[in-house]
Amino acid sequence: MEIDWHKEFGYGKYVFTLAEIRDLTISSLILGFLFSSALRYFNFSGVSSIFVNFLISTAIVAPALIFHELAHKFVSQKYGCVANYVLWPMGAVISILLSLTTGFIFAALGAVMISTKYSTRLGYKFIGLSNEELGKIAWAGPMTNFGMAILGFVLYPFAPQILNVFVQINLVIALFNMMPFPPLDGAKIFVWSRMIWGGTTAAVAILLFLPGYIRIWLSILIAVVTIITIFLLARAISPWKHPEMEHRF
Repeated sequence: MEIDWHKEFGYGKYVFTLAEIRDLTISSLILGFLFSSALRYFNFSGVSSIFVNFLISTAIVAPALIFHELAHKFVSQKYGCVANYVLWPMGAVISILLSLTTGFIFAALGAVMISTKYSTRLGYKFIGLSNEELGKIAWAGPMTNFGMAILGFVLYPFAPQILNVFVQINLVIALFNMMPFPPLDGAKIFVWSRMIWGGTTAAVAILLFLPGYIRIWLSILIAVVTIITIFLLARAISPWKHPEMEHRF
């Protein structure tokens, strides 16, 4: 029986394909493998093995990838775009070879491919995406990792060792993606709003480095207040409008 990888299912404009679920699953397993050597010091119920370490590593790092990419996908679909996560086979091979030969973790496994293939976008004036829309789609990824890190801090007492790594990985991914260089998320956010870019970068850095010096709850409070303040200031100083020139995929 042949599998229809293009089969879609979901709710309203928020849909998945079987191919997308396949690619996210493969990417998650590869990412777990890449980190399994770096996180091999974990011990589950007194039993340490390659397989157990792989499972724990995957459980820690896969959500950081999956929810980051799904955030891009769902915001894109909110704007009426076709958005699907696609595995990059060559990137996956390069990542595995680098890990095996050098121990260096290079996780270029795939990305959400976004297109506006419609002759019209129902509810929107323009077919293409504005800098604001591109910025919000990009911003959703790091902000999701930021939120997951806060959740990790909240749940920290239940599994300190595992959740500490979970928090650090999410914050490092968020901070890395905030770098203002294409094709990283930070480049699109920077073009959309320098204030939002600066405030988000500062908030992630605060949450990544400040807990070593002050209480965790105070670090979270400072980081969240920083993002909210900058966000409100950016809205007040420069109301977001759809520009004349549009990006097209």
